Amino acid sequence: MRLVIKRENATTAGNVPGRLYVDGRFFAYTLENNALKIPAGTFQAYDRFSPTNAAYKVHIDVPGRQWIMFHGGNDALVDSIGCVLVARNRITPDYIQGNASDELYALVKPKFEAVDTVKVIVK
Repeated sequence: MRLVIKRENATTAGNVPGRLYVDGRFFAYTLENNALKIPAGTFQAYDRFSPTNAAYKVHIDVPGRQWIMFHGGNDALVDSIGCVLVARNRITPDYIQGNASDELYALVKPKFEAVDTVKVIVK
């Protein structure tokens, strides 16, 4: 399974809007903090319980960093310390709404259970 983040230009506020595709199909809108975004590249995904979110989330194995995951939020400057926010709706380039992280985990979970490879590709 391939999760592809296609980033757009950073906003003047410092957010980086984007779109998440799962195996080539649009899944959700993304938002990252420009100062803390993960680098472009290909990373392994894994499941891990997030005490902060009180749920299992799709985590991204970013070298030199910990607890990088897909989770809900509206503004990456407020709701993220380097994670990727995922949501169903984009209100403005700086604001997304409608947490899609639980849906993403439900979609990816069977791959984790089958010990299949899940890659996160950031462009």
